[in-house]
Amino acid sequence: MKVVLTYRVLPHWRTPVFRRLDAWEGIEFVALHGSDFPGTGTVNGRDLTGFSHRELWTLRVISTVRSEREITMPLCPTLPFHLMRERPDVILAEGGSNLANNFLVFAYAALTRTPVVWWTLGALDHGEPLVWWQRLFRGIVRAMERRATALLGYSSEALEYFEREGHPPERQFRAVNCVDTDLVAERADSARDEAGSLRERLGLVDKRVLLFVGKLAPFKRVEDLITVYGRLRAAHPELRLVVVGGGAHLPVLEAFAASEGIDDVIFTGEVVEGVATYFEIGDLLVLPGLGGLVISEAMAHGLPIVATRADGCERDLIGEGENGHVVPVGEIEALGAAIEDVLRDGRLEAMGEASRQRIRDRYNIGRYMENLVAALRYAAGADAPRGGDR
Repeated sequence: MKVVLTYRVLPHWRTPVFRRLDAWEGIEFVALHGSDFPGTGTVNGRDLTGFSHRELWTLRVISTVRSEREITMPLCPTLPFHLMRERPDVILAEGGSNLANNFLVFAYAALTRTPVVWWTLGALDHGEPLVWWQRLFRGIVRAMERRATALLGYSSEALEYFEREGHPPERQFRAVNCVDTDLVAERADSARDEAGSLRERLGLVDKRVLLFVGKLAPFKRVEDLITVYGRLRAAHPELRLVVVGGGAHLPVLEAFAASEGIDDVIFTGEVVEGVATYFEIGDLLVLPGLGGLVISEAMAHGLPIVATRADGCERDLIGEGENGHVVPVGEIEALGAAIEDVLRDGRLEAMGEASRQRIRDRYNIGRYMENLVAALRYAAGADAPRGGDR
């Protein structure tokens, strides 16, 4: 079975999945993707080895902001010619964020009767009224979803969205958004040896570390975490906040912390290689705004999680009160109370072990790949389980 992926760009956090697809028995894999959008987070990973891919000539169609979040959308005019050359048995299409290219994908699919697997997080409710162009966007996305052969969602929330839209259950598949947990476990072993020296270097010996890892942008709401940390310090003098990430918003956060008189937040800047060591010095991951993949990565390192609205996967990954808490976005008091609950005597260790157990038993890269391949096989008409892993 030949599978062609169409993606805006190939981000570094998704490339392990592509390598596994390329190596999967019975699958020939090719990724077709756009060029970098300089100055944005929509860029290709530095290491794209280990799988077949082609970077296509790219036009920037949309660059806008919603909820202070940048949205970039490419158009690759030569995409149909590459599809004709590859002649895939199945197209694995990135969902609404690649909408412009998906017009070309579905045109090719209609002419050649090629099945399409629509890979999406569904439709997350950000609590904002939609303006006219957003309603138009959603209408177009819904039309494409109806024409897709199979729907592959990031989470149970995506499956609920599919059901609300009336899609047949047998077309629905779930692959809960996660990192390559096997790779994380390998890196954790070596990172554990370096964690002590990193703690010493950062002045964190005998400290409890609240950890944030991710790109720094307004929609991540790191200001909320800094505010909560400032309130918790008096009752928990053993706490320190470490913010791992880079981006244009970093100076804003540094200035915010200074203006609040919180002078002991550690901002590391961007860390890609070696980030495993920061997870190893962490005691609790806090995700105060939109995100997702970092949750499974932290869980694989044995960290409890306190999160707000992520990409839907938080509902699957975080067992309420078991390995963490999910609280409403922007509710500072609830965020602080959730962190304090995890910090209670014995809770950190028990919740951390529960995170590891959930990764081992349910939300790991092996299960993820099985569900992804099941969707591809179903779309291709091969013998495969009907419906998603629930």
